[in-house]
Amino acid sequence: MKKLAHTVCILLLMIFAGWPSVGRSAPFRVGVPSPSVSYLPLIVAWKMGFFAQEGIQPEFIVMKPFIIPAALLNGEIQLTTATGTAAGAAVRGLPFKVVIFFSSKLMDSLITRPQIRTLADLRGKIIGVDTIGATTDVITRLLLQKYGIDPSRDVKILATGHEGIRLEQLKLGQIDAAMLGPQGVVVAKRAGLRVLADVADEIDLPFAGGATNDQIMERRQEELKKFLRAGVRGIRYTVDPGNRAKVVALILQWLELDQETADYAYDMFIKVASRDGTLTRVQMETLLNERKRQVKVTGDIPLDRVFDFSVVGEINRELSK
Repeated sequence: MKKLAHTVCILLLMIFAGWPSVGRSAPFRVGVPSPSVSYLPLIVAWKMGFFAQEGIQPEFIVMKPFIIPAALLNGEIQLTTATGTAAGAAVRGLPFKVVIFFSSKLMDSLITRPQIRTLADLRGKIIGVDTIGATTDVITRLLLQKYGIDPSRDVKILATGHEGIRLEQLKLGQIDAAMLGPQGVVVAKRAGLRVLADVADEIDLPFAGGATNDQIMERRQEELKKFLRAGVRGIRYTVDPGNRAKVVALILQWLELDQETADYAYDMFIKVASRDGTLTRVQMETLLNERKRQVKVTGDIPLDRVFDFSVVGEINRELSK
């Protein structure tokens, strides 16, 4: 079974171009759903040499979200930035812990056709999401409910596919609204579409951090701490206003963006960034409750079954001396 899981993972993994290869010694593998500014401090830590200074060789691997729990459980990866997926798996009983956080809120925005000026105008309209149950679907429904709109009756929510498809359908008028990330927002504004709401201003739902396996925490404590120390240093460097130009240039090069999009992506990350790599108790409870709802778990689950920021707390104290 483990060998099969390994084979499946290898078939579904795609190494970022130019990132460390599998053949190099002792990589610390990080599974990511896609290249994203949501975990920007890790990229900063890599590019600025913080990982190298800690003696850590990170290997970032793009993985389909559904395979991440198996890969993390079987040791194919040592950490994942898909913290919502990992938290949901922990709620179901898998031995995972969220150990660091980068984006304490979501970075998406609700984009609409220009004639839609308020959320109330969405009644009777078509809203595109990635897939039913995906993050875009969840936050769309939460936002609608906040403004008294019933997602099941007042609008039509369609699973239309990834962001590029949703953006094209918006341009063609095939759908009336969709959630888009920072890169899509800039393109949408250029096309004359409207930014109706930034999710970060409306919903306090943590987005991206790092989760690992309990065995990694027990058997590779020193290595994990070094990785997390580089991550915390990456956070501190990223949010320092004096480093803005360097970080924007890094985003521009890494994601192959133009200047306007890189600037916007950076500003959105700063808007939602966790300054110390942790979440507040309220934020942990919000994330836990949402994941319980999604996986249909009703019993009480203690926060320490899903979250453990003790190492990051220790690192912050050490770096502040």
